[in-house]
Amino acid sequence: MAAVRRTLRVSFADAQAFEAEYAANLRNGGVFVASDEPFEPREQVRVELLLESCAQSVVLGGEVVHVLTPDMAQMGALPGVAVQFEGAVSAVRGQLEPLRLAAGVADESKRESGARRSPRTVARVAAEIDGEAGQVAGVTRDLSQNGVLVSVSGEGLPVGESIRVALRHPHTAERMEVDGVVVRREESDDVMSAVAIEFAPPESESGELSDFVSSVQAAEHTRRLGGIVGDIAELGIQNVMQMFVATGREGTLTLRHGELEGVLGFQQGLLKFCRVGPVAGMKALVRLLGWESGTFEFHSSLDPVQAVGAPLPFEAALLEALTLLDEGAHAEAVAFALDVEPRLVSELSEADLSKTEAAVIDLVRAGFSVRRMIAVIPEPDPEIQRALASLHEQGVIDV
Repeated sequence: MAAVRRTLRVSFADAQAFEAEYAANLRNGGVFVASDEPFEPREQVRVELLLESCAQSVVLGGEVVHVLTPDMAQMGALPGVAVQFEGAVSAVRGQLEPLRLAAGVADESKRESGARRSPRTVARVAAEIDGEAGQVAGVTRDLSQNGVLVSVSGEGLPVGESIRVALRHPHTAERMEVDGVVVRREESDDVMSAVAIEFAPPESESGELSDFVSSVQAAEHTRRLGGIVGDIAELGIQNVMQMFVATGREGTLTLRHGELEGVLGFQQGLLKFCRVGPVAGMKALVRLLGWESGTFEFHSSLDPVQAVGAPLPFEAALLEALTLLDEGAHAEAVAFALDVEPRLVSELSEADLSKTEAAVIDLVRAGFSVRRMIAVIPEPDPEIQRALASLHEQGVIDV
């Protein structure tokens, strides 16, 4: 026997209130419902939308995709749940038609007549790109009907290359493959961090692609409902991280600093992933802790496509990263300039070298600049600078 669904109610005092919520959220397939009651992610619920001015209501089935607990109120959160409605977005809009007519909401075609033809929306879903150099795995940053921006790492995928990209739906795990062309590369420290892909599907596949993109956009829109946003400078990056880990069972923290974006995920006190552009793990955490300004956005669900490597106890990882950052600050006086290209002047046996020192020497032989070494070597940046300083002191490298 199927479990009885709980019913959540959202009331609108007048047509203006309903129209504002419809334009912002309902037409995208979701709604945020304020509530102090405990809910579980993926719980099936019913949502009653009531227009008080004319006593009309509509009830839709849905799934809880995001939970903000009362404990998070201290960080500016409104306790409640984000609910994604069941069915395609077009079907949801059809179910809302009675309320739209009662509220006098403008005709949908007129509403969209002056809108951007293919708006981009934030979307983080798994992506696989097949190009001439093989397959590259990544995570999307934003998505539109015409194309996608994918965070990747590596050296392949030049502008103009024809590729085939596979996207995976965040809720249904449905996989959609489509032909495309690389139209732009974004680089961080001279290393590719993202590629923009323009879709080029055959006419026979365009309808299916359009439906898939709309569904992903709706799912991602609902996931972001009720998120907590703030300024890093007001609280400090370390405090931001510790507050959310201490008060939430799990979640994803997205941080932005200029053009850079970092993503950190935790679950029951474990650091599940940490990434800044193409950099992951402890190296990324050290970089994030160095950010003194920017913005943060928190969602109480774990991003399923970011995990890299084994999870670490968060407090232990934080302490290690802070120690490395402090050591790096003390070593700044002897740090090598990023554009310097060191040269090898003598040799040491590998037995006398640390792993990081050996990696530095290999890249010195290849003619890498310090900037490129820091981008390529997976160890935290301060460790690379210390290795450079040590090799310089021993007379192994020179500038």
